[in-house]
Amino acid sequence: MKKVIGVILVLGIIGSGSYFLLFKQEGFEFTVKNQTNKEITGLYLTYNHINSDIKIPSIQPGEETKLHVTPTEDFGENSMKIQYKDSKGKQHTEYVIGYFEKGYSGEGKITLESINKNGEIQMKSKILLDSTD
Repeated sequence: MKKVIGVILVLGIIGSGSYFLLFKQEGFEFTVKNQTNKEITGLYLTYNHINSDIKIPSIQPGEETKLHVTPTEDFGENSMKIQYKDSKGKQHTEYVIGYFEKGYSGEGKITLESINKNGEIQMKSKILLDSTD
């Protein structure tokens, strides 16, 4: 009987720990996929009150990269966006998350679909958000 209770207790601890590690991770997990025929460089993730913009590493055609972003700054309402400059130096902004607050988490896929001769990127994003409320 003691062994059964011990096994149930251990399984409960493992299950609880797994839940918090897998499902309650703070911040946002992004996958950025490059479906263009060119290497993409110079992309940054940013949001209001960020201490330092987050540089997205260069992505080769057909490749993807993963980023984890955990906002730690003090803010209320916010939005997250990708910024980059085209070949003429004009800055472009694409919203990835239109609205989030402190404590939100989630995951998203950002697909870089095409890039024109001026370096303007067509992209789409799909984001699933959770809040701690």
